[in-house]
Amino acid sequence: MDGKQAKILEYWRKLTKRERVIATVTFLVALSWLIYQFPYTLQVSWAQSLKARVASSEREILDLTAQITDLRGRSAEIKAGGKASAARELVDQKGVVLFLQDVTGEARRLGVSLVSIHPSQEIDKDGYKEISMSLDLKARYRELAEYFRRLEGLSHVVNVRKIRVASCPDSSSVCSAQLEAVTYMAK
Repeated sequence: MDGKQAKILEYWRKLTKRERVIATVTFLVALSWLIYQFPYTLQVSWAQSLKARVASSEREILDLTAQITDLRGRSAEIKAGGKASAARELVDQKGVVLFLQDVTGEARRLGVSLVSIHPSQEIDKDGYKEISMSLDLKARYRELAEYFRRLEGLSHVVNVRKIRVASCPDSSSVCSAQLEAVTYMAK
């Protein structure tokens, strides 16, 4: 080790004063860049994680705002003497359109993309009719799960059948789902 140090000192002494200044300044610039770069990369990663948390919080705020609006509407309905929202009811002819609006509105609120909606024929049963529609959806897995949970909470009777979930080949974080949503209409 002493031999290497001696060679470095000998080489340093051979340099002119100008070359020594340039080498020293270059070394200090490189050292200060390293000292700056390490905390900077930590700050950048911290800022990115903070942005992700803010985006998540904003989505939750939008979701809660929609829930507040729904609860206020239901509260006004209950105060007006209407049916309690917890009671499940059969839809009427206008209710089919409202059912479709509820299904699409929940999808929009949760960021679920409705690729297509295909209504099926009405099936006549004893005392009621089954109205079903096939839905093709695209969203992240958690958004789809929340969407299914919201369908369960609609005021009209809704059954979800034939769910098929698959990952999309074009995006690793998005999955597609095909399902059949059935509501019931009084005769």
